[in-house]
Amino acid sequence: MGVVGQELGGQGWKTIHSAPDETAPGGAVVQISDEAARDAVKEALLDMAEFLTVEAGYAAMFKDKVYSALLHHVRAKLLKGDSLGLAERSDVDFAWKMLPQVQVKVAAIPGLIAGVIEYGN
Repeated sequence: MGVVGQELGGQGWKTIHSAPDETAPGGAVVQISDEAARDAVKEALLDMAEFLTVEAGYAAMFKDKVYSALLHHVRAKLLKGDSLGLAERSDVDFAWKMLPQVQVKVAAIPGLIAGVIEYGN
């Protein structure tokens, strides 16, 4: 089972499946430690920040500003305001599953990354 949401877009309603079952092929349950899950979210955010920074035409050295903005967004929207290290495991897992959608939505806003790099603190 998973979390299912609906989003209204330019072409009508779209169903979003954001939390699929955590089972591996063959039905085996995948288990990873809390620390590994938190590290995976952190590394994914770092990779996302670098990708978005370069895609916006900036040197990768500016990714720290983008990473900070992404982390603040994820904390506020997906981790109930908690830091990555103190968030509930279920919230960390949810954040992990939502990261691809976060990247798509952030990349779709023209000038957002440039604004974060140029004017964000």
